[in-house]
Amino acid sequence: MKAIKDYFQLDIPDDFSSKSFWFSDLLTKEQVMEGWDYFLHSPEFEQLKPMVDPEHFNAKFGAYPVHFITNIPPDCLERRKTNLRNAGFKFDSAHCAGFINYDGHPVQTKADVILKLKQEEEKILFVDDHPDNCLNVRESFPDAEIWLMSRPFNDDFEHPKIRRAKDWSDVLENSNIIPTR
Repeated sequence: MKAIKDYFQLDIPDDFSSKSFWFSDLLTKEQVMEGWDYFLHSPEFEQLKPMVDPEHFNAKFGAYPVHFITNIPPDCLERRKTNLRNAGFKFDSAHCAGFINYDGHPVQTKADVILKLKQEEEKILFVDDHPDNCLNVRESFPDAEIWLMSRPFNDDFEHPKIRRAKDWSDVLENSNIIPTR
């Protein structure tokens, strides 16, 4: 949001959160695409602050395979992995997938990636902020524990089998898969 605010010189509070996934309350579709491209290639992309304390995250998930799946263009993935490592996250892999299609790259959903990664008998814990990704994983893996991270743009989404998290502490403290220590 900070990169978009600066790029378009928007007069909005620093803690502004759009009620639309596509920022339609602020920008046209063309501006969104221009701003997204700017952000992906800006220094801010490589300096994203963690939404969860990496030490706490690593302590909880350290005994499990951790795979990050993000909907960015594949040519940005190495920079994202560097950002995650520099922040202190330990993980097994990172992948590009989701419902935003990038020219010249094969379309694959997050469930497609999980299917390739999942080992026999492994349980799946999936956390995302977009309902479509959560539904996609739920349809492919009905036994997965799925959390939707609350954002203004997903306030109206409800599902009996998809849990809602206000922030990462909800997931870390209330997961049915992660043992408490």
